[in-house]
Amino acid sequence: MAYLLLEGNEEQKELAGKYLKPLMDLAKRGTSGCFCDLMYDVINQGLCMGCGTCAASCPVHAITLEFGKPQGERDLCIKCGSCYGACPRSFFNLDVISEFENISEIIAKALKDGESDD
Repeated sequence: MAYLLLEGNEEQKELAGKYLKPLMDLAKRGTSGCFCDLMYDVINQGLCMGCGTCAASCPVHAITLEFGKPQGERDLCIKCGSCYGACPRSFFNLDVISEFENISEIIAKALKDGESDD
C-alpha cells in the first residue's frame, strides 16, 4: 500500500486511499464512540467472542458481561471509545471486510493490468 501511495500512478494512489479509508474510520472510532457502536459493529454481527475486554477497558464500568455477552448501560456511558478500541473483534466489522474485499480485487486487477502494459 505504501508503495502505491508513494510511487503509483494517480489511479493506484486513489485505490490505495480507498483501501486505507476503513482503517482510518476504525482509528477514529477508537478515540470517540460509544457502546452502541460496539453493539452494532461487533455484537449484533455475531463477531463478539465474549472475552470481556470491552468491560475491562470501560473507565466508568458501564459494560457488564451477562451469559458471555456484553451489556451496556447507556446512561453511564461517557462515549470515550475505549471499549471499541480495546475490542479485538472491532476490526472485523463485516461491512469493512466487504469493502476491503471489493477494493482488494480492484487493486489486484489494476496491478495486473499495469504489469501487462510493460
